[in-house]
Amino acid sequence: MTTVLGTCTLALVAGYAGSGKSEAGKLLAAATGWAMLDKDTISRPMTERLLQALGGDPDDRHSPTYLEHARPLEYACLMKAAWENLECGTSVVAVAPFLMESADAEWASRLARRCGRAGAQLETVWVHSDLESMRDRLISRNASRDTWKLTHWPTYTSGIDTGRRPVMSHHVIDNRVGTSRPLAEQVESIAQRMRENS
Repeated sequence: MTTVLGTCTLALVAGYAGSGKSEAGKLLAAATGWAMLDKDTISRPMTERLLQALGGDPDDRHSPTYLEHARPLEYACLMKAAWENLECGTSVVAVAPFLMESADAEWASRLARRCGRAGAQLETVWVHSDLESMRDRLISRNASRDTWKLTHWPTYTSGIDTGRRPVMSHHVIDNRVGTSRPLAEQVESIAQRMRENS
């Protein structure tokens, strides 16, 4: 599963909204002692103010305004913070959907090359879930940024492919409600493999 061998690791934790990425990322960071960087934590205040300044809804995460103006900045902030840590020899768990990115072979190739230059290995974790489980988590977390998704559930889910996987080498976590193997156990198993490869 290792893409590039190095002295530290960039671990991307990716998946759809409500899949349980943040929880998996926190568990992975706790298991490895690596820095935890969540896109929403890093950029949400900026995103909300930017969308308001553009005359939009601060909770918008689906319109062309968000996708063209805010989303690129969110990912730029996340990845700049990740590279700074890696340049200091600190491994990073970076949590974000990475939906467009993980489907783009050229993006994955550029990322792998940059990790190589930084002396870091690249790991990707895809957090898999089903629609019912994701909806339950979105309802439970009660975040205003999920209002549109829940209100327009059929429209939103029409763009979700639960069989989707990243184009790069990756680990898969099964985080459907009721899955036989607990999330923490799955993460610990992946963390052990990553530690062995680092």
